[in-house]
Amino acid sequence: MPRKTFQGWLDGEYSSPVEVAASDVALIVVDMQNAFLREEYSLGIAETQEPFAAAIPGTANLIAAARLAGVPIIYTRYAYLPGNEDQLSPAGRLEGTPLVPRLVEGTVDIEIIDELAPEPGDIVLDKSRPSAFYGTRLEPFLTAKGIRSVVICGVTTNICVETTARDASQKGYNTFVVEDAVGEAELSRHWHALYTIEFLFGTVCTVADVQRSWGAPVTGVPGYPLKRGENVTNLAWLERTAS
Repeated sequence: MPRKTFQGWLDGEYSSPVEVAASDVALIVVDMQNAFLREEYSLGIAETQEPFAAAIPGTANLIAAARLAGVPIIYTRYAYLPGNEDQLSPAGRLEGTPLVPRLVEGTVDIEIIDELAPEPGDIVLDKSRPSAFYGTRLEPFLTAKGIRSVVICGVTTNICVETTARDASQKGYNTFVVEDAVGEAELSRHWHALYTIEFLFGTVCTVADVQRSWGAPVTGVPGYPLKRGENVTNLAWLERTAS
């Protein structure tokens, strides 16, 4: 078998349909919060929230499929203590950069956006680090429910989604990351994160793969703007930013 390469992956050599676990599985919706997805609560990570907002339709379709199939839905929220007391100080080249108060628990900043709002019976876990497993009750919940596979979506691809996927894999969970239900500020980080996940830590799949595997109507994500091999370095929102 030829060695996997990033270019080959971008060109679709490893993008055949995927059978996603349909039992003993949970959907993890990572950080789909006002702070990341609404301009008025912007964290200032990107010039625009469009790259993150691209994850909303796919995530909504996954949530609908999970509800139809009876798959548990776990939402994570990035949230700091008042005064950002548990936020790490910038390190490395960013050492000395002032901390900006944000994502404080109890504020509208951390709430899940309205169109993806949790329903009774869903699990909402707060975290103050990128991984959904670090310092949370995620693993005890998965263990108690006998869950051995996780499907991950949300933002951002390169940080909280990838870190959660790596931890899930290292803990022995069968890990799926849904490429048309995640978003990242910089496209190179988006694609390299997904490639790295598929190289070693899990399987990159699509919303349609999940819908088909869970017995939901297969709609995919019409209009999803990020396509392997086509939108690797440039998109309309980047062109507007540069102009």
